[in-house]
Amino acid sequence: MIAGPDRSRLTAWVAFAIVIAGSAALFGFDLGRRVLATNDEARFPVMARDILSHGHWLLPETSGGPMLNKPPLHAWLIALAAWPTGVVSQRAAVVPSFLGAVIVVMLTCWTARRLFEPDVALAAGVIVATTAGMCALARSAVPDMTLATGIVAAMAAFVAAEIGGRRNAWLGFYVLVGLSCWVKGPAGLLPLLVALVYEWATFGWRGVARMRAGVGVAILVILIAPWWALAANTGRDQFVHDVVRADMMQGYNPLRAVSWHRVAEPLNAAATILFPWSLLLPFAVWWTARRWKTTAAAGERLSLVWALVVFVVVAASSRQRWRYYLPLCVPGALLIAPWLSGRLVRRNTRATLIAGAIAAAILAVGGVYVTARDNRITQFPAITRALEGTLAPVFALDVPELVFSFYLERPIQAITTVAEVRGVDPPLYILARDAPAESFERSAEGRVNGRSVVLWVERPFAHAARRAEHE
Repeated sequence: MIAGPDRSRLTAWVAFAIVIAGSAALFGFDLGRRVLATNDEARFPVMARDILSHGHWLLPETSGGPMLNKPPLHAWLIALAAWPTGVVSQRAAVVPSFLGAVIVVMLTCWTARRLFEPDVALAAGVIVATTAGMCALARSAVPDMTLATGIVAAMAAFVAAEIGGRRNAWLGFYVLVGLSCWVKGPAGLLPLLVALVYEWATFGWRGVARMRAGVGVAILVILIAPWWALAANTGRDQFVHDVVRADMMQGYNPLRAVSWHRVAEPLNAAATILFPWSLLLPFAVWWTARRWKTTAAAGERLSLVWALVVFVVVAASSRQRWRYYLPLCVPGALLIAPWLSGRLVRRNTRATLIAGAIAAAILAVGGVYVTARDNRITQFPAITRALEGTLAPVFALDVPELVFSFYLERPIQAITTVAEVRGVDPPLYILARDAPAESFERSAEGRVNGRSVVLWVERPFAHAARRAEHE
């Protein structure tokens, strides 16, 4: 017989194992079934394919040119997932997000265990694993789950340094922040901002001085600067226009596109990405705020600061997308878990696992429905057959060119007007919703994300007639 503390410890480990295994099953039961229907979803798989095909590890290309808007870490992970077969498939494209989601659950349990009690850690793991955002983006090819993994890992290092008193953990914190920046650029600095706000709110400027800022800045410069310098040197004009102006100055500008809609949109995104647990979040926030000055509430203070900083920063940016709020899931779980555990007086572990199983079942059914729906509205087998065996160039006019690049396994260049392909010899193919010019005829039709896309072809005689008209 196992008695006393040993039995309690064994029970806790079994419960955590159930949570991790259940999370992996929830995230991976239909892994790779959902089609990639947007440029955002197809971008990094296309970059990974270029890495495997041409060895462009530092500056992978999309549509014949280097991708300078985002660092390539997520593309590297997809390429590594596809390395055994050499094929970047739908399934391989989402493996990094799946593994990242499982790691996020594990790190959430680890962090909560050091901030709270074992029962709270178990509840936090269950809650974060069964949020709508985690379940949806664990099976997505976009880099947001990889970014969330980096942010949570950095915050775990911060907890080890600040709460656990391990001074060397600060070095790990800055290294992980730097690696997060290799996923989506400046968004990777979120853990640094959370740490700064927490230290200042808790200890004043004396707390900020404890963060080993000199060493931290040096680490961040060493890790972040090389890729940005390489990207700026490779495509100076494109880098300045696409990255510095469009992505950073406009994307992170809180005063751009100000409207009443911008007030409600972040609240809706936060509520839906944390669903169904967001129903409990207001009570947890109120309870945490009342305990702010309690000396034993360091974990609650950190969770509240973490959640508020993430929400405010993402909500203030002019570019609003639902998936950008994914980093809110972990601090949201860390807020709800201690409040909820305090109300489950008896059979805490069993009640937590049952609640998690119910939430997982709801999300799994919803996920199956959404996947089936999305797959129905993105189909273009006729276009694939029409282009089979031809080496003629294909262009895309106001349609997601990277989606077709991924599934047709050929580079497809985006154009804004048909005049950009005036000098291209026929046969000339253009993917567009409407006829690019009178000289083009319909070849095949499909749908992407519910919208009709037609493959238009310009035959040699039509090309000659159009050329004669222009001359």
